[in-house]
Amino acid sequence: MSKQLFVANTILTAAQLNTLQTNDFNQTVSTKTASYTLVATDAGTKIVMNSASATTITVNTSLFAAGDNLTIANISTGVCTVTAGTATVSSAGPLAVPQFGGGTLYFTSAGVSIFSPTAVTVAAPAAAGLTLISATTITGASVNILNCFSATYRNYLIIGDSVTGASAGFGFHGKFGVSGTPTTGNYDSSLYGDTSAVVDFINLATFTANQGFILNCYAPNAAIKTMYTHMSVNNGGTGRQISGYQTDATAYTDFQILMQGGSTSFTGGTVRIYGYANS
Repeated sequence: MSKQLFVANTILTAAQLNTLQTNDFNQTVSTKTASYTLVATDAGTKIVMNSASATTITVNTSLFAAGDNLTIANISTGVCTVTAGTATVSSAGPLAVPQFGGGTLYFTSAGVSIFSPTAVTVAAPAAAGLTLISATTITGASVNILNCFSATYRNYLIIGDSVTGASAGFGFHGKFGVSGTPTTGNYDSSLYGDTSAVVDFINLATFTANQGFILNCYAPNAAIKTMYTHMSVNNGGTGRQISGYQTDATAYTDFQILMQGGSTSFTGGTVRIYGYANS
């Protein structure tokens, strides 16, 4: 029931006392199916919002006194927002009440109130630093991974895991491409600081079986020279480090891995491509 006002010499019946006691344990509830403006008799009660559409509860001044309070609950899918009309409504949390949320509206004076939410909508977690774009099994003489580079990410990480060939002593290369066509040439690389001639590929590995490699690509989908850094190692502990760039100012969409001399085809391994989060 709403807040009661008694005058001197009032005689309360047993039924009235029972009603007052009941309200102490179970607030009087009024259910609203549309936006609602509070009235004075809402003090001490619970207002339940039940609307599939967005609604508001408006708070005006000179209706409540310091110390008055009421509770709000939302049982439907429409978000209910506690809104200041002529009164002031402050909160350390949001004023929007999601489904199955609620809160207490407490008045510090006739025109000033504080809303304390008991549940809020939780924001989605921030994007991870790396997002897996593709995981491709390496078979045959070459593997062309299409549409792995886009404007969604600026920079990319490419990891080759346990790459094997049909015979020992194999090696393999990498190339950037556009729409299924690998680019032919203008890869300027250096190995341990020694500049090599411009070649037709990124030399990913030239050792024995069970190769692993890591290749960082910087802005391959931008129409600028694509830089890269690369490290590879095999199960014998032999490795190499290479840095360089593709001298064509081309926006690439694809990445290709192809077999070099020493073997005719890949027989296993996986290449995974990740995008680095932009922020």
